Amino acid sequence: MPSVQRAHEVLKDSGVTVLAISIDGAGVQAAKAVMEESDYSFLAPVDQSMAVARQFGARGVPMTYVVDRKGMIRAQGFGPMDLESKEFMNYVKSVAGRGA
Repeated sequence: MPSVQRAHEVLKDSGVTVLAISIDGAGVQAAKAVMEESDYSFLAPVDQSMAVARQFGARGVPMTYVVDRKGMIRAQGFGPMDLESKEFMNYVKSVAGRGA
């Protein structure tokens, strides 16, 4: 999650929203505690029912998605990802720059 925070910090002024969706069965309070404890400032909605996870076809955690402004999934990956890598950042910025 630290790389999610750093990606959020780098991208927040470029019109890109970085968020983490919690599927923790313990709910909002558990997610809120983690966010506050680590001083994370990105959005972290809770999907206890896994409705969003099913809609997106998540096969495990962590899953990473790049979703354009129209709600289309442009890229996805399963497992740990380096959200700070030059390649990932360039791709996200290119999707954002296209206004897609």
